[in-house]
Amino acid sequence: MRIIYILMFLSLWSLGLFILLHRTRSNIWIGLTILLGGSASYAFSMHLSIMPVFADAAWLPPFISRLLYLSTVIGMNIYFFVLPYVFSMGGLWLNERMSSRWKWGLTGLLLSGMVLLLGTHLRNGPWNIFEIGRFRWWDGMFVAIGCFFYLLAYFREKNELRRRSQRRTLLFPLVMIWAFMSDYVGFDYLELGWWSFDLRSNGMWQANFIVILATVVVVLFFTIRYGFLGIKLRIERERIDYSIRTLTMGVSILNHSIKNEIQKIDYLAEKSRTLLSTGQSEKAVQTIGQVHGLTAHLLHMVNRIKEKAEDVVLDENEHEVRKLLDDALTSSGTLTENGEVTLSVSYGAEGILTCDAVHIRETLSNLIRNAIDAMPPGGGVVELHTSAIRKEFRIEVRDNGAGIPPEHLAKIFEPFFTTKKNALNYGLGLSYCSSVMSKHGGRLSVAESEPGKGTTIMLHFPKYKFKPESPAPSLKFPREHRRLDPLNPS
Repeated sequence: MRIIYILMFLSLWSLGLFILLHRTRSNIWIGLTILLGGSASYAFSMHLSIMPVFADAAWLPPFISRLLYLSTVIGMNIYFFVLPYVFSMGGLWLNERMSSRWKWGLTGLLLSGMVLLLGTHLRNGPWNIFEIGRFRWWDGMFVAIGCFFYLLAYFREKNELRRRSQRRTLLFPLVMIWAFMSDYVGFDYLELGWWSFDLRSNGMWQANFIVILATVVVVLFFTIRYGFLGIKLRIERERIDYSIRTLTMGVSILNHSIKNEIQKIDYLAEKSRTLLSTGQSEKAVQTIGQVHGLTAHLLHMVNRIKEKAEDVVLDENEHEVRKLLDDALTSSGTLTENGEVTLSVSYGAEGILTCDAVHIRETLSNLIRNAIDAMPPGGGVVELHTSAIRKEFRIEVRDNGAGIPPEHLAKIFEPFFTTKKNALNYGLGLSYCSSVMSKHGGRLSVAESEPGKGTTIMLHFPKYKFKPESPAPSLKFPREHRRLDPLNPS
């Protein structure tokens, strides 16, 4: 148990310092909460684990022992009087929708209460004696305020990606409530003697090591797997670096292609001048026509890259879901001229969606084109389906085509990644679609995919962007099939 007590405060201090090193205005208070939360573990570790071994050592000077003892007394004062205030600040500053004036005002007001509470304790008795009944419920008020602000930040956040991240911060109110029950309510009296202590409690605090170590493990897991409080560890940074390298390589490829086209244009221009100088005007006109073809190709390529690679700017308005999907199917109908591919839509949810109609229609058209391109020679079915759950509105694009190989699933949303053999495809379609959904506060995901059986791509919209109506019957649009020219989709 002695080692566990030491691990408790070392793990909390390490985690708190790590968060503070990657601090923002909102998470600096959370980092301090974790750091100061280890002060009680430090005091108990010194009294129970460390100093019983070294207190009588000949090499330990008395003044060092006195300093260490004083640090444990300060640590317990921080735990009982400063920590509840810092915890409440963590919840308060997590509320990005609250005005800074309100937050600074509440920060000053609660700080005054904390200073008054600590001053009263220091004035009325020795620093090393804590009669918890005198301040228990004042601390409880700070804890309740902090829990309220944590919940308020979560429920007021409309961006689904941020809300998912803030959901993980609700771990801290749970841990603080446990700490309050075990140490603030569970303790009645604590006196820190000279490397001994007199504690009267219900013994609940002895289970703290389970809660503390579990909390550290959970926070580290979330940080590595998803990112936590805006922090991502090296594994996530390496993934981003890989994407940047992929983007750089793609730009190099495009640069090489443009150089090749310019060389062709230069050659044809020189050839035209030679033909004109020798009186072969008809051949010169034909050669100049080839130059126009190359310049048109370059213009299409540059516009395509600009359209797909630049930052997406939304112009959001309310639009009927039915009209959005019908328009996407109508524009894609020209791609199925031989009747080999059937386009259909079914409405599990219907209503008004707040979005940028142009970008959403383009996103759906991209996904439909990809689905059609994935069809085997005998054709197949592409179906759009809408649904609404408690937290989001969804549009699914299903096909029974070739599917996505498992080794490609992690890369399909990266810029310039493509498995298509068409030389005019630049691997920007899904990257663009993912960017559009991110700008809408949602996301794009592969719901399922199995090689040879098909793929389902899902558009996730935050629930607040959708106003539901009664469901409507399904529509079917059989069309003929032709190969898509990515530079001329019409």
